[in-house]
Amino acid sequence: MIVYKVEAKYIEAVFPHIEHLLLKPLSRGVGEVTIEHVKEYCKAEQQQLWLGLNKESNDIELAFTTEIITFPTGQRHLIIYLTGSKDHTIQSWIDDWSEPLEKFCKEHKVNYIETHGRDGWLKVLKPLGYEKYYTVQIKEVKYD
Repeated sequence: MIVYKVEAKYIEAVFPHIEHLLLKPLSRGVGEVTIEHVKEYCKAEQQQLWLGLNKESNDIELAFTTEIITFPTGQRHLIIYLTGSKDHTIQSWIDDWSEPLEKFCKEHKVNYIETHGRDGWLKVLKPLGYEKYYTVQIKEVKYD
């Protein structure tokens, strides 16, 4: 698997081919952003779009987005927001995913990579050095 960051100038051309991969994780949210927002964030370089290309088939099997956040202390985190892939392909890309991300982080003076996901991700990411940092819980506020 070849994992690479898409340059902002190519987002418009690439997006129709990967939008379906990002819609699945986006649907697990609570409607805070749409797929159009994601595309615009990537075009504006507020977020980065990453793809995983299967070396044998040349199919795009992975798409994910990241954003660098700088905190008041100066610490910088790379937040992985959306990760979508073709079904049953995680083993083909999970080992190739970290190296380009860490290289990107070093180029941009990032201190930590932070990702959000369901608990199933814990066992997949632990061998790559990730650990559970906190649990996020939400409750919808109902209005009459």
